[in-house]
Amino acid sequence: MANKNDNLIPGCHKLTLEDQSNGGKRSVEVRREKATMKKTLEMLLDEVADIKGNENNLTYKQLTTLGLMQGAIEGKAENYKTIVQLLGELQEQESNETPVVNINIVDNTNLESALYEDK
Repeated sequence: MANKNDNLIPGCHKLTLEDQSNGGKRSVEVRREKATMKKTLEMLLDEVADIKGNENNLTYKQLTTLGLMQGAIEGKAENYKTIVQLLGELQEQESNETPVVNINIVDNTNLESALYEDK
């Protein structure tokens, strides 16, 4: 059986400067597209849903949350798992405040003499 590194030839495949540049440009494009999609989705979720039966003028976000809850109540484990994950994520965001550290100061001036004193 051959070693898995036997077929690896270091330095065999080199990207040209143009290939490297194209990869970087494409990466920027993809990140920009994802950011645009996220902003658009956030904006749409906050709009009042223009659907039949929405007498309470609920937003798409509220209707989606209700749908998740109804599924969880019906016993759909995936819905419950999603709700728990979302709640955990919200709690993490809320707990990103600056933590407070309490330090108890103890006087240890006599500690060394107590440890090394001949008895």
